[in-house]
Amino acid sequence: MPSPTRLLWSLLKTSFAFPALLCLAFGASPARAGDGPHSEEAASLTVETRWGPVVGTEEDGVRVWRGIPYALAPEGERRFAPPEDPKPWTEPRDATRFGPMSFQVPLENDLNKTRPGVAMSEDSLNLNVWAPTGTKAGDALPVYVFIHGGGFGLGSGSDLLYDGAELAKEGIIVVTFNYRLGAAGFLASKETFRLYGTTGNWGILDQIKALEWVRNNIRAFGGDPDKVTVGGESAGSVSVSALLLSPPAQGLFRGAIMESGTILALENWPGYFSFGEREKAVCQGALFLSALRLKDDGEGLKLARALDPELLAELSPFNADFDKSAPFAFLPVKDGKVIPEDAQGEMARGNFARVKILIGFNLDEGSVFVSPESSPAEFQKMILLSFGPKAAEAFWKRFPPEGKDGYLQRAREAVAYSVFSAGTKRLADLHSRRAEVHLYRFSHAPEIGRSLGLGAYHSAELPMVFGNLALMGYDSEKERRLGADLKIRFANFIKNGDPNEGASPPTQAVWPLYDPRKPLALDLGDQVEAVELPDRDNLDFMADLLYGPLPAAENE
Repeated sequence: MPSPTRLLWSLLKTSFAFPALLCLAFGASPARAGDGPHSEEAASLTVETRWGPVVGTEEDGVRVWRGIPYALAPEGERRFAPPEDPKPWTEPRDATRFGPMSFQVPLENDLNKTRPGVAMSEDSLNLNVWAPTGTKAGDALPVYVFIHGGGFGLGSGSDLLYDGAELAKEGIIVVTFNYRLGAAGFLASKETFRLYGTTGNWGILDQIKALEWVRNNIRAFGGDPDKVTVGGESAGSVSVSALLLSPPAQGLFRGAIMESGTILALENWPGYFSFGEREKAVCQGALFLSALRLKDDGEGLKLARALDPELLAELSPFNADFDKSAPFAFLPVKDGKVIPEDAQGEMARGNFARVKILIGFNLDEGSVFVSPESSPAEFQKMILLSFGPKAAEAFWKRFPPEGKDGYLQRAREAVAYSVFSAGTKRLADLHSRRAEVHLYRFSHAPEIGRSLGLGAYHSAELPMVFGNLALMGYDSEKERRLGADLKIRFANFIKNGDPNEGASPPTQAVWPLYDPRKPLALDLGDQVEAVELPDRDNLDFMADLLYGPLPAAENE
């Protein structure tokens, strides 16, 4: 039986996919108005979308529409294929309940059901809309489309922590949605590449389809399709960075927010044998099909499309223990059509969405992904498999383990650098050549993090961004103040493209523009202040080690 500390750490690590699970572990009630049928007091609303009318509810100062389909169920011949528009309907559609989430494997005791009653289904491509009370078509409010995290194997747009009510009260239309996960979302094969000219990016194509739905329909909910900001955390942040580069996504948003993760991490994601390069991804896909006694050809694809979707999820679970390998956990693919093969080169050439971005990372990102009970040998193996022999040797030379917990600390740092912080700085360096960048560093350690030695752990900022502090027990005066500050700054950016323009946050610190020559970041900790990016030398060292030298600017 696991120790209390081990169990608590296990719950915390699931925050990579489901930060709101912590509310279950620490006693907060997961229930909210609107989880079931709307009450007699709730005012129902009917909105005409391009595909048909939907009926939502009004509750607690916001209007909400849940479970609206943005694409057909990706089943049968639509599995491992680009998403298709939904079929039109004429009768008003009940949009008071969240739709099913994509098939996935729970990490701890089926705790992934963060919304009671939310089922899993292949018919999961649905979205949710929050709008301030009184909003009507033509109001042209700014729109925030948020992409959930979960390592591309877990999560949903209905997670409690992503409830958009509080953020909507800032005068914003908030949209969350589901996309395909695991093998269903990211299995690459030569046969699908032959058919569609793309492969392994089914979940990314779902995200683009959701953004297209927003462009075509959000005006009816009171939003402005020309004022869309796309954002995400963790795998959602990686997705946003991919969308910045994706030709099919161009013109669908005017700003972007990235919390903890970039596309640069696809080649050295610890714990995965999946790679972002198409050739390697197709090879892994062939191994996956082979494990099912199938070939990567037309007949094999036909049979794979007939498999139980739950089985596909079971064979490709998200791996939250980065010091343990997961052969069949899948990631997006740099296929040359949906995602460019050379992300850094395309950015150096200016071939990306030159929109204003807000981007950052947490101080202790890696603390929830490596078990304190693992051995030094397991940590060394993780870094060797993630970095390769040459880079692993260079890492240990620069960061030798020190003291009793030296290997644990270095493993956490390796995860933080390789998946989160080094890539964040490198992307900011490249993007800032063409467009404005605001960089943050979240250094506040919540009580949960402090008590377990996790510090400012991965996802710790999310309750503050969405204004859902109670879900995580953030109830100190310091956390309420920091939460108000962070929510206002993010809302300002969504509204105006500048976190300094608009409502005044509790702290008066100016958030400076990022400049690689003097890289300033807004430190979000016990004090909110602009600081020259700490650890910049190590961040640059790790970026060079893992992603190669910073490419020179072209076409300027």
